Amino acid sequence: MMAVAAVIIGNLCLASLIGVLAWTVGRHGRRAALAHALWVMFFVKLITPPIVSIPLPIPTFFPRPVVQNVTPPIADATTPSPDDADSQPATDDHPAPHTPAPHTPAAGGASATAAGPATPVAPRSALSRFNCLMCALCAIWSGGFLALVAHGIIRLVRFRNLIGECGVDDEEATATVRQFVQRERRWHLGRRTPRVVRVSVHVSPMLFGFATRPIIVCPEALWQSLSPSDRRSFLAHETAHYLRRDHWVRWLEWSVSAVYWWFPGVYVAQKQLERHEEACCDAWAVKILDTKPRHYAEALLRVVDFISDHEVGLPGFASGMQPTATLEERLRLLMRNELDHAGSRLHTWGSGLACAAIWMVHPEVYSFELSRQWVRVTESVSEPERMASPSPIMPDLPDQDWDEQRLPAAPSGFWNAAPIRDWGRFSFDVSGYRFSAIAGEGFVIEGPSADPLAFDRQSLTAIAEIPASGRVIIGDALGNVRLWDLSAGMPVSLLGRHAADVTSLTVTPDGGVFSADASGNVIRWELQSGRTLARWTNEHLGQDTPSGSLAIQSIRSSVDGSFIAVLCGDWRQASTPKTLYLLDSQTLTENARQEVPPETAVVLPDHSGRWYAVNWNGQVQSFDGSQSDMQIEKHRVSALLLSQHVVLVDATPDR
Repeated sequence: MMAVAAVIIGNLCLASLIGVLAWTVGRHGRRAALAHALWVMFFVKLITPPIVSIPLPIPTFFPRPVVQNVTPPIADATTPSPDDADSQPATDDHPAPHTPAPHTPAAGGASATAAGPATPVAPRSALSRFNCLMCALCAIWSGGFLALVAHGIIRLVRFRNLIGECGVDDEEATATVRQFVQRERRWHLGRRTPRVVRVSVHVSPMLFGFATRPIIVCPEALWQSLSPSDRRSFLAHETAHYLRRDHWVRWLEWSVSAVYWWFPGVYVAQKQLERHEEACCDAWAVKILDTKPRHYAEALLRVVDFISDHEVGLPGFASGMQPTATLEERLRLLMRNELDHAGSRLHTWGSGLACAAIWMVHPEVYSFELSRQWVRVTESVSEPERMASPSPIMPDLPDQDWDEQRLPAAPSGFWNAAPIRDWGRFSFDVSGYRFSAIAGEGFVIEGPSADPLAFDRQSLTAIAEIPASGRVIIGDALGNVRLWDLSAGMPVSLLGRHAADVTSLTVTPDGGVFSADASGNVIRWELQSGRTLARWTNEHLGQDTPSGSLAIQSIRSSVDGSFIAVLCGDWRQASTPKTLYLLDSQTLTENARQEVPPETAVVLPDHSGRWYAVNWNGQVQSFDGSQSDMQIEKHRVSALLLSQHVVLVDATPDR
């Protein structure tokens, strides 16, 4: 019994670690497939027996309890004889000793046992209480387990009979599902595809699998209310459930929930599993249909509206379109096309390996008693002895008054200076919105009539305004380039996506949009359709050139918009050489190239068209040498990299 309890506790602890990892991966909903796999591993770990046992010592300061010897005494040389007992009169001070029973052969070797060490025996009262407690817990668990299993089986059988009585096979819909499965042939593990059954009762649309061929169930009222395109969207969603083998996951989920019905983490895992499962099926359905996400989202809302009106739940072993609490998140991931974003391979492999390691190991806990000799060693020495004995390490120092004014002042410099809170502030020329960069918090865009918009350092890495419309282009760390409407407070469209994080943006006076990333690509976008008009890639990588030289640090447009200045180099490597390229703004062909100092941060023009190079220390140098060097504050250098709307102001000559 104790061994089973130790396995259960160990599985609970390790499954909780997998659950924390799964929640961390899927908290934003973008890595739904990986998070779903981790939550499935959570359920698998709960019923996995020990594979690799790892001893886990737990120290204790409490000594082991000494069990009292209750072995009956046996007569030996030290036991008083009957003669001695008779020779001593019985008084109040000296009571008569008990005369032991004579040793007989019926003792069965008791004398031999008594000659050896006494066997410790636990008190019967403690064992009795422990056994009663364990029996009570087992009875409670068994009652809950049997009740859940019986309830689930009864519902499954009743629903199966309901389908047989009220269901009608739809051969045309079944053929559509078969076509969807054939498109994803590499995922089809069996020959039999699900059949579509329309029922006359109000139930939730679902994929129902009960030890036989899976069935896609759809109520007749919903089927008649849907258009042909909406029906295909519904069938594509249920086909995605079948291709993902979610009806198999229902078996695992139901079995583990019956065993661990008392563990709250199981119910949390069920909610998260349903959340990521529906998001994955939405993305797969859009892929099967090969249509726009908006059309599928409209069909999804119609199905959810029908389910909400009737409020019919799903039986066990069924997966379907449910009005979950994350419906808004599902629609956002669909419309913004953020679900299937390819994440970091290191992140994916790291999460998988960590989960596999946690799944295989099993802690084998044992306790050991620490030696108490090191605890309070000085207790053997009394307080008067310590006060009387002189300290051997303190020499005799003469009494001297120390003057605190002789101590030097505390050093000061950039290493202990407080960071500048508002390190970037400017206004957009057309819309008049104010942009603020706040240290440790992110970015805030404030307007005259709209609510402030807040961004973190991952969701905004560069920003530029469109002169004609007043909308802004925002690049992020995921490589997305989006068109934002600040008055509406939401993105209008996704222009495109880079393979690496966006490092810089620039917009020409005639409205040309250019973006650059950390992998050395510059792209010119068509604002209306998001089509790539031109692309330039930094391919000037010599044998001795560091790989960081490919990264693009900043791009700027000339005043007339005829060419783009591209500064290549990795700002995180101080010794990385920097190269300035001049590209034609229409074709992005290279016109000129020039080496610049490694400490250069950004190259930009002023309003008159004169070009300057700004280094990280705030020193500003003109390329033509017509003006003396100037100096700006260091925090403004980061603001210049962030947006082209930050101008060279408050620059003073460097003397």
